[in-house]
Amino acid sequence: MVVDAVYTWVNSLDRGWRERYQRALAEEGLPGGGGDAGLSLSARFRDNGELRYSLRSIEQFAPFFRRVFLVVDGAPPPWLKPNVPDFRVVSHREIFPEGYPLPVFSSDQIEAYLWRIPDLSERYVYFNDDMMLVQPCTESDFFGPGGQSVVRMTPDLIYAPADPTDRIFNTMLRNTERAIRARLRLSYRPQFETKKPWVPLSLRRWLQSRLSVNGTAHIAQPFHRGLWPTFHRVFAGELKALQASKFRHARGFCVNLAYQYLAYREGYARFIFDPEDAMLSRRTAFGESAPSPKTVIRDLVAEGVRFVCFNDGLGPEGCDWEAFIDEALGPTLDVPSRWEIP
Repeated sequence: MVVDAVYTWVNSLDRGWRERYQRALAEEGLPGGGGDAGLSLSARFRDNGELRYSLRSIEQFAPFFRRVFLVVDGAPPPWLKPNVPDFRVVSHREIFPEGYPLPVFSSDQIEAYLWRIPDLSERYVYFNDDMMLVQPCTESDFFGPGGQSVVRMTPDLIYAPADPTDRIFNTMLRNTERAIRARLRLSYRPQFETKKPWVPLSLRRWLQSRLSVNGTAHIAQPFHRGLWPTFHRVFAGELKALQASKFRHARGFCVNLAYQYLAYREGYARFIFDPEDAMLSRRTAFGESAPSPKTVIRDLVAEGVRFVCFNDGLGPEGCDWEAFIDEALGPTLDVPSRWEIP
């Protein structure tokens, strides 16, 4: 089975990119991020060295990938080797349709057009730069018999009360839930947990039966290139609404989540719930019950975790997130990949 890996990445130190970014913020009147907590902190564009470790992880633990594509709007990482046969840097202009109002800084708009990467395989796995593998994987971890994708879900309900730290994202999740139900009319019965203290069990049961759908785990996920034209037809109105801003906004929706439910309905995907993934965030890394960076990966592997995301964002002032990542991943992923300059 031929499978490619796709990454999106931002070089926030690229002067040209920063000028485009600041100009777009000013044009839309969003100098402080427009209420988007992640945007106002530039967390989505900050480079903490995650991509280097992620590439090392797929070389070490998933050597089955035929080719790696890195989608950027500007300069690629300076440590990247040029002209490596199985690695290609792709610009936004190569994937967006002619006349699309570029530049954009919304990951959802970008992800909606990754399938247009030239020479991309029919089956591909999409990584954010902060998503790692920490144990060996095979094609079957992403695509099962017959090529059906294996989509890892979380038991969190989309319509559960919003996390107050990221209101725009939670609004987008609600938009996505409504779009999925309006466009697809699924009979899928979601799963749920009761660990969050602000969500009573009775409310979760009611939401499960009447309103909500589950989210996907925030890890590398599989996609079929050939299903995307159908996605663009089914969710044409939602995709049009995304263009209201070059950034995440309250009218937007989560493209990849909606895609996976379409894939489920069309028989391209099956959903699984398992404990093989973990999220390490800036907030948890420096909180009261913070894990030790020296042992965190070893501890997760011992628990059966294979997919890890080092998620930047809100956290205590003065914490060194880049140092935490280096200390956590250095012992496991210390060998440079064939794509980087040593």
